[in-house]
Amino acid sequence: MERPPIPAKIATEADLGHLHPKAQALAHLPLEERIIARWPSLWIGHRAADDVFKTLDRYLLTPPSIRPRNLLIFGESGVGKSTILNRWESRVRADNAKRVESEDHDGAGEWVVLPAIRFQTPPAGDEAKLYNNILLEFGMRLSPSMALAQKELMVRRLIAQCGVRVMLMDEFHNALSGRFDKRLHFNVLIKNLTNETGVPIVAAGTESVDQVFQKEDQLNRRFNRLKLERMKMDGEWRRILRAYGKLIPLRRPSDLSEAGLSERLYALSKGVIGELSNILYDAALAAVDSGEECITDKLIRLIR
Repeated sequence: MERPPIPAKIATEADLGHLHPKAQALAHLPLEERIIARWPSLWIGHRAADDVFKTLDRYLLTPPSIRPRNLLIFGESGVGKSTILNRWESRVRADNAKRVESEDHDGAGEWVVLPAIRFQTPPAGDEAKLYNNILLEFGMRLSPSMALAQKELMVRRLIAQCGVRVMLMDEFHNALSGRFDKRLHFNVLIKNLTNETGVPIVAAGTESVDQVFQKEDQLNRRFNRLKLERMKMDGEWRRILRAYGKLIPLRRPSDLSEAGLSERLYALSKGVIGELSNILYDAALAAVDSGEECITDKLIRLIR
């Protein structure tokens, strides 16, 4: 089906006063550029994310130790665990790059400093795949002939050489998919990795991970825990909706925090921030396709 033509009227800067200046600059771009391509980088800060950032910042400042205290961030799918870790790691890397650039007066190029690295937990906690994932984060080219012991040694050496202070392990529940003996081996593996490098692990996973931790004393004693909850239908929820209204580059204002629309979005998403993002993405596409250029209660009813 052909897309209806966009109304001929071109929105002026005054017409776009409902948008953040950065979003105003995107409002005249085609849908593919202003919505589809840029949506993954759309970030709305909120209180829970700020609390996680503050905790991670403290981990970053903590000196290496013989027995580092790790952290488990857990919650149901869609509450923002991976997004928050990715956002924090990106900020740390950007800040570190600026610091190195300002201090590298002789052009020595200390770009290899990586205060934080983020990698995926492999299915069933596979040891070789874990080392592969870490080495790829360091930009290493992997050789099929490299022995497991070589990979382990290289990982430890790179963590020390690059000044890693925090290791972020995403999708930690992947490690629970194996047999009991595999899980036990993985527990020993991460214990040795943190003990021998002195660098803490910040693991993120679903609530099933926390249930396992509570049953396994070795893990329970080595990890602090931080739970991410669904959003509540409160002032913070409405503030997030107002922020979306300013950052989604539609040419007409969307009153997302209006009582009826706010309640509908909450009922559909059940307070899960990832699902809210999915709903608003679909709504933004529909708003451009229809030529309405705003998200309304009527449009939400049509797409959901």
